[in-house]
Amino acid sequence: MPDISLSNATPYSKLFVSRCRTRPRDAFRNHCREKLTFHIMLRCSGLPFLPGNTFQDIGRQKFHKSHHFDQRNRVCILVDSKRPGIGGKPLLETDSPEYELPSLYPPRYAPSRPSWLEYDRQVLCFYGYFQEALTEVDRLPYQVRKVRILYYLEDDTMQVSEPRTLNSGIPQGCLVTRQRIPRPPPYDGAFTSLLDLNINHTVQLFDRVYTITGCDEFTRRFLNRLGISVPAAIDQPVDPATELRKQQDSAKLAKLPAYKIDTLGKFLQYDRKVLRFNGVWDDRASVFGDVHQLEVLYHLSDDTMEIKEKLPVNSGRDSNGMFLRRGRLPRHFDQLPTMGANAPVTVLNVIGGGLRGGRYLTDCVGIGKTNGEYYSDADLRIGASINVYGRRVLLTGCDPFTERYYRELYGLEDFTPLHGYDVSRDQFVPFRRIERELPPYNGWGSHEDSEGNCLSLEPKQPKIDFRKFVAYDRCSLRFGAQMVSNVPENNDRFFVISYHLSDDTISVYEIPLRNSGFRGGEFIKRRKLFLPNQELRNASRPACYRPQHFYLGAAVRLQDHHFRVTNADIYALQFMEQHCEEYPLSNVGKIVQKLRDALQPHYKQYIARHMGKVVQMKIDGQAVSTVTYESLRDMLIELLGESIVDQEIVTLCRMFSAESSEPDRCDRELVRSAIHAELNRALWWDLERTKEHIYHLEPSNPDWVTPQRLCTIIKACKLPLDNALIDKMLQILKKNEAGLLSVADFMMMINPSAVPSKPIQPLNIKHDVSFFTPYRVTGKLVNWDQLLAHIDLERSLTNQTS
Repeated sequence: MPDISLSNATPYSKLFVSRCRTRPRDAFRNHCREKLTFHIMLRCSGLPFLPGNTFQDIGRQKFHKSHHFDQRNRVCILVDSKRPGIGGKPLLETDSPEYELPSLYPPRYAPSRPSWLEYDRQVLCFYGYFQEALTEVDRLPYQVRKVRILYYLEDDTMQVSEPRTLNSGIPQGCLVTRQRIPRPPPYDGAFTSLLDLNINHTVQLFDRVYTITGCDEFTRRFLNRLGISVPAAIDQPVDPATELRKQQDSAKLAKLPAYKIDTLGKFLQYDRKVLRFNGVWDDRASVFGDVHQLEVLYHLSDDTMEIKEKLPVNSGRDSNGMFLRRGRLPRHFDQLPTMGANAPVTVLNVIGGGLRGGRYLTDCVGIGKTNGEYYSDADLRIGASINVYGRRVLLTGCDPFTERYYRELYGLEDFTPLHGYDVSRDQFVPFRRIERELPPYNGWGSHEDSEGNCLSLEPKQPKIDFRKFVAYDRCSLRFGAQMVSNVPENNDRFFVISYHLSDDTISVYEIPLRNSGFRGGEFIKRRKLFLPNQELRNASRPACYRPQHFYLGAAVRLQDHHFRVTNADIYALQFMEQHCEEYPLSNVGKIVQKLRDALQPHYKQYIARHMGKVVQMKIDGQAVSTVTYESLRDMLIELLGESIVDQEIVTLCRMFSAESSEPDRCDRELVRSAIHAELNRALWWDLERTKEHIYHLEPSNPDWVTPQRLCTIIKACKLPLDNALIDKMLQILKKNEAGLLSVADFMMMINPSAVPSKPIQPLNIKHDVSFFTPYRVTGKLVNWDQLLAHIDLERSLTNQTS
């Protein structure tokens, strides 16, 4: 061993070098297993590194979690040890760099990460066995128990477990809990390590000796990378206890396969297919007996029968309706079957005696096996009588599936039901319910509440139409209306009438106008409104307003206030056009038929008189004859007079629109009012942070941003705005030629205090944001050629002339 200089070594290195001089190389290797890796200690002590030492990667990080190192200020020291400096204090960044302790590791060999982090969740798995002596069991000197040995690389702990086997008779599972296992004498103070585990090796863990027979693929690759040769897996010895148990079990089995009925195919073919018959049981011969209406069910999947009784209303019978529980119905019933009479396997004889060494034989070919006298589907038909444990049940009818089954399988054609077997007692006839006459409404509560108080002693909450609520939840039709009054000032007031389809309620909201003298806001709370000129204090419920009562041009009276509907939002118009069967004024087919009937007597004269209002235009590169909405409205009113309303005219304008692209449906002021309402409701006020965020994202051009970048800014600054509202805001913001959005316009949009917005009616942002603006028809163009082609009077008149 070469001479080692300890002039600049640490006390810890001097201790190892002294041991290295006094101990042989094997003892030094065992000592390195407990502390640090073999090749690091050789380099620290100055010993030459031999090519055969293949442990440089095994113990490189084999130290406890508390032994991990802190390398601040280029000094490698343990975390739990004293820091260099006065009083054990750590060196600061401002301390003199000349005072540096030498590192414990040579250059480029310091561990990058501790072992508990490097080998986290990495476990080596070995398979083995041990022999356990059995001195008290006859003919069994020992038994072989298979185990699995787990070696955890992060902390060198081991765990031994035995896989559980069925009916083993011994407690199995975890044999040795996870821990560091000491090595047997004479290696006192050392622990079992990875070098002690390999295939075809034996290892003693506490008081048992385990033989390792194999390992998994990960363990083999890991050991091979460390330079450890892993032999091929060896076979485990045969367990005499298992072999003896197999011999005993085989002696109990029949030499030929047991007789077994395969019912899986029939179950898969006829699952959930049931033959349904109507039957009667005449029990009038007994005391207080009567005719019982029955329903006979025959399950084709397993040939079982089930009978249910149809109890008439107010029959007075205390029964749950079950006449016969599901099961196989015997033809003849004399007594209960004996034990084992219905067993699927028949035992022929028994060979041997006692509990050991004997065996039995079964009837493999079914000699003398009978299916039993049970009812089958071939015994059931209309008019047949079956014996249900002494009760004669007559079958009187069947359902269509049963008819089809017997027609296809048995070729039957007559399925005429039998009549004349009805219940004989008059009191069993279903009682006809007579509607109760309710007292008149007294004005307390609603009509529904008053009816609930009269129908039962215990008042119940009125039921709602749940299906209608689910189908039209948050769906409301909004109409613009103007008040009609003898007071001139009231005629300038504008309202928004909302009809909620889920519960047929109506709410009215007044649009505030500056210097009008009216505050605006909620005018009529959400409730059901009755039609005028009705007697409210009556026993029957008064008629309420329906959605068909609201259309463009309609005059309604809501709580003694007269309104004229002048406009509607886009959602209301689309909803009525999609459900045109319920809203005839939005049915294009009926409107065109009305025009066709009115134009047929003087079609050519009418068209020639109004040709001066038709203008030729090019739309999308094609010449189209168009007419304005105002001109079309005058023409239709001249033709039909009061028989046509504004709703029908707007429906025609929308159907035969000649505009190439629909303009923006968003009203800037309404969208801005909705944004301010959302920001005020969420108490959001963080404009400075938003400006700073925009500057950091766009330092070169902070005045214009892309729509995608603006969406990112809105999400990053956590503006309490819905996605639908954000999309509408992006549409109304000012843009330049490159399609970039103005940042100044965006900051004005989210600043309620700079330019206050008008108050807005409470809206459902997710549902109503796409339809803020009411539908305006002023200046709309109508495709005149398409309208005339749809009326289709030119061809019909030509055919009549010819």
